[in-house]
Amino acid sequence: MCPEDRKIFIFGGFDFTMSTDELFNSVMLIDTKTYKATLIKEPAGTVPSGRHGHTATYWKEGKLIIFGGENERGVFLNELYVFDVRTQVWSSPTTYGRKPVGRSRHAACLSECGKRLYFCGGFRQHTVMSDIFCLDLETMTWSDSRQFVARYDHVATVHNEKVWIFGGLTQEMDRPSEVIWFDLRTSAVASLRFDDRLNSGDDEDGLRIGNGRSRRGTPNQDKRAGTHFYAFCGSTVIDFMTHGPAIHNTETSITSFDLTELRWRTLADSSCDIFSGNSWAYVALSGTTAFLLGSALYPEYGIENEVICRILPIDLKYYGAAPKPSLQSPTVPPAESLNADISTLFDDRETSDFVITAIPDDYDNPGSMSVPGPDTSVDTTQQIPVSDPIYVHALILQTRWPHFKRLSNSRMREYHRKRMHIPEKYSTVRALLYYLYSDTIATTVSVVTVSKLLVLSNMYALPRLRDLCISRIQDGFDVTNAPTIWECAKVAQEDVLRTSAARFCLRHWGRVVRTKAFRALSKGSMLEICEEVDLEGQVVMGWDSHGRRRTDSSTNGGNDGESSGAMLDDAASEADMAMVEDIDSDVEGDIEGESGA
Repeated sequence: MCPEDRKIFIFGGFDFTMSTDELFNSVMLIDTKTYKATLIKEPAGTVPSGRHGHTATYWKEGKLIIFGGENERGVFLNELYVFDVRTQVWSSPTTYGRKPVGRSRHAACLSECGKRLYFCGGFRQHTVMSDIFCLDLETMTWSDSRQFVARYDHVATVHNEKVWIFGGLTQEMDRPSEVIWFDLRTSAVASLRFDDRLNSGDDEDGLRIGNGRSRRGTPNQDKRAGTHFYAFCGSTVIDFMTHGPAIHNTETSITSFDLTELRWRTLADSSCDIFSGNSWAYVALSGTTAFLLGSALYPEYGIENEVICRILPIDLKYYGAAPKPSLQSPTVPPAESLNADISTLFDDRETSDFVITAIPDDYDNPGSMSVPGPDTSVDTTQQIPVSDPIYVHALILQTRWPHFKRLSNSRMREYHRKRMHIPEKYSTVRALLYYLYSDTIATTVSVVTVSKLLVLSNMYALPRLRDLCISRIQDGFDVTNAPTIWECAKVAQEDVLRTSAARFCLRHWGRVVRTKAFRALSKGSMLEICEEVDLEGQVVMGWDSHGRRRTDSSTNGGNDGESSGAMLDDAASEADMAMVEDIDSDVEGDIEGESGA
């Protein structure tokens, strides 16, 4: 991807369609605004020969760097070329130092400062390479190689002075389910391993680190069926798992890995399949938009069109993947940024010229999310109390908040009184106002409050706030907040988040129905969340080792005689059925079989 020019660059490869295995040395550019493809058959300059298995890395100012690959004679290359997208001219810069040996199917990645290009692994004459080396782009000097890990057909990125690799194959052609990194400061190699166990309902999802500590993540990330495409943006790795080579394989997903927190999270599963009908071959990322390139699939004939003729743009913000910038990315503003300075004015009584009030957090309001109305000190019909004032600045709110700007321009009563009441809970309103000052959501804000903030972002048409809310909520599901997240996602019309919250609730039904959040739902919402299960859904009871149905009274010394472990489950999903367990906090143990249905 050439992000500055908004073009996708394609070079080389070989011909499947004519069965000639002809190697290309032509360049194709795809404009991501018009989706027009332009084939550059005869570019100027020192044109490289045809090849495949090489790497193409975007450098700067429209320039891309090509390295390595294998030519038509089976020779593994170590040549370096630069292509200028803007002038459409090839060049072959002079390099210094000992060149690395030729290879193909290796990985390349640019340093965070943009001054060094790292290469690792690859394939050469039946041998999988295990080295890592660097090209200084300022002096065009090669470094000595160091030992890393034997891998080919993988991808790599640099974050926090570490080279991280994902996917690929080993010498034995195994697909390892681990993430490996090389520390550029110490030359140490470390890895994150994923356990084979399934998530048993607790919050430890299977990420095992070398010293035995666990982090939340998706187990067997690379061993899942399907074809994986990785894209990197700052400290976030996006994994697009499309349909596998077998046409009958229908498992797909979009997941992300946080290189700072070291954990996976699922952004979309097979229920949100957007990959069907095509066979995908490449991925390119520009900002928060990913582009998958591929060909048409004809399952009725069991064949696929080998011509690249499909492009699928994916808005990652829609799935809650607001990529975090790298710690040393040049795009990250310094700590003394304008937002940081402005946020110090928030709730400053001495400099403020406007006051906003809300409903106190300790007031038990049975109502649902409401639209902010006119200023009142007390609701005269329901006698709803008013919170402490929040001191703000009209100029900042007019600049950052379209709703407030319209209110001011219309010279409504709030404008003249310099006071406005928002009939939402105090913590939610305060989080909204703090965002308007700082462009962030404070880390102290709870997930429940962020869920309610999501509704306000939809109500007030604040798209960036919406993206921040989705990103925070995706990491914070638990049994105490899932019903609230579900209801807020429903009100905000966030269908992907609503589906995720509903599945979480149904998977942990025994615990969820006993929470205050669930019991705070309206009767209509309770019925709606129950209807999230498929028509073939059923309640499954737990049975003890003696063949008797387990209940609270028989196990716990006589509570209420309620059956324990009742859980809504989708009978059509064998994977979910395998994970059903007795999750009543008073009764431990897994449900054995389906005989209690």
